[in-house]
Amino acid sequence: MPEAALPRGYILSFDYGLKRIGVAVGQATTGTATPLETVRHGREPDWAAIARLVCEWRPALALVGLPLGADGEIST
Repeated sequence: MPEAALPRGYILSFDYGLKRIGVAVGQATTGTATPLETVRHGREPDWAAIARLVCEWRPALALVGLPLGADGEIST
């Protein structure tokens, strides 16, 4: 994505796994990201926790990705 197309404000990033969802917050302006927390994922994700994070941070963009291990394989 070209730098000019990046939104101003917070970006919430979700690394979607079958057991856990890692959540981080970043800013395009500074190019930094900080881990926030891990959300439970049982039969379904903990939607209440995800809604709380969205309400708290009011992100300009949300990204969902697959967590990869050091070997490049999908990690659960």
